[in-house]
Amino acid sequence: MNPRQQRAKVAVVSLFLLVAPLASMYFHGKNDRQQSLMESMLIRLTSPGQDLTYTLFHNVVGAWHRYVYLVEVEKQNEEIRDKLNELKLMASRAQGLEEEAKRLRAMLEFKQTHTELDLLSGRVIGRENSPYFSVSKLRLERGEADEVRTNMPVVTAAGIIGRIESVSGNYCDIMLLSDTRSRADVQVSGKGVNGIVHGTGDGPPTFRYPYQKARLTKGDLLITTGHDRIFPNGLVVGYLASDEPKQVGQQLEIEVDLAVNFSAVQEAFIVTRQRAHSLENATPLEEVTP
Repeated sequence: MNPRQQRAKVAVVSLFLLVAPLASMYFHGKNDRQQSLMESMLIRLTSPGQDLTYTLFHNVVGAWHRYVYLVEVEKQNEEIRDKLNELKLMASRAQGLEEEAKRLRAMLEFKQTHTELDLLSGRVIGRENSPYFSVSKLRLERGEADEVRTNMPVVTAAGIIGRIESVSGNYCDIMLLSDTRSRADVQVSGKGVNGIVHGTGDGPPTFRYPYQKARLTKGDLLITTGHDRIFPNGLVVGYLASDEPKQVGQQLEIEVDLAVNFSAVQEAFIVTRQRAHSLENATPLEEVTP
């Protein structure tokens, strides 16, 4: 017997085992009588096959239902992941907008407080890093058309950044307070100690001052005096990083923590004009030489 005939025989026998009990019950189930010996034997012979068929069918149907359920769960999980990513993106954008609003609100308050200054706002469009990964230069989106000139101070609500080093087209570059060429005449607030903040490049700037009896402490505030004829009077520069000065020649020196984090600056003000008391006494900063 070839395999084909053998498979056909198996199929016929299986069909008989399934159909015969059903047919017997159909034809004899209506009569209220005892089962015949033939019917009992037939049911006993076919019961194992029916049980096996039912079990296989039940397992197959159950497995299919579980598969469909898992597919549906995976689809729902994918939708939840997409929605979660969308919510994270929205939260990130909202946080960015909140931070921007805080910066702009601080700049507005600074402008309203310092009415003696003509301030031109500008957005940072470039940063230049040193080989040691510290910010060495910033570029603003203001230039010749805005009448920006070299040596004009650049400030934020937190404190001064530096001064305009060069102007080209529609942008300008800033010489930061950390630059080795940078100087700012400052005073220790509340202690009457004057000195100069020097940029050191990649290291923190230093505050140099003549020997004083006054005791300086870590965290003392440094503000501009206006004596250098570059930076307006009374603006924040930074804070003393130590209360143990080093002697450099005839002077003492302390490192300074600048008030402005150059890597975080997004917007800044260019001080285009300073007023002493009135418009008649205004001093155009482009005419001031360092």
